[in-house]
Amino acid sequence: MNAFNLGDYVDVPARVKMLFERWPNARIVESLPQIRVFDAREWIEVTVTIHLGDDTVPVVASAWEPKGSTSFTRDSEMMNCSTSAVGRACGLLNLGIGKSIASRNEVQARQPGHLAEVKPIRDDVEQPFSDITDTKQYASPKQRGMIRALAFEKKIGTTELMPYINKVLDKKYSSIEALTKQEASTVIESLQN
Repeated sequence: MNAFNLGDYVDVPARVKMLFERWPNARIVESLPQIRVFDAREWIEVTVTIHLGDDTVPVVASAWEPKGSTSFTRDSEMMNCSTSAVGRACGLLNLGIGKSIASRNEVQARQPGHLAEVKPIRDDVEQPFSDITDTKQYASPKQRGMIRALAFEKKIGTTELMPYINKVLDKKYSSIEALTKQEASTVIESLQN
């Protein structure tokens, strides 16, 4: 079996944590998504600016995601693109760079599901291609996308989303991917009220 080792890559939540450990007053500002057409395909573009809270020139990074390319990313392109842009901006600040500026999330998203070998770096995040049978029913991509979209409408920023979710659920998750279907439904209801 051909396997791609993601163990050398750092995921975006870990990079964001490094950002705020180093610059506690940093702010992440995300642009509204833009739809671009390139090579007869539609792409979603998101640009992120990280302000470090001092007089340093802000860091700007963009990411593009093909629209509707797979059943796993369809209707989640903007959220995937946002995550990639944040990861790239943190990478430009030399946070979590190993082999590449690409984050673990980006590299994993570009691997065919049956070829990706995931080496867990945290216990609280779903490991989608593991050989271990997990009976936990994780939130669907549509549920996670709905949470992000509703949070965006309520002006809950990327860095404020997990603290909001943890407060609603009285949990200490570090990633939205750790939510169960029921927990995601609870968060969605909270955001809709």
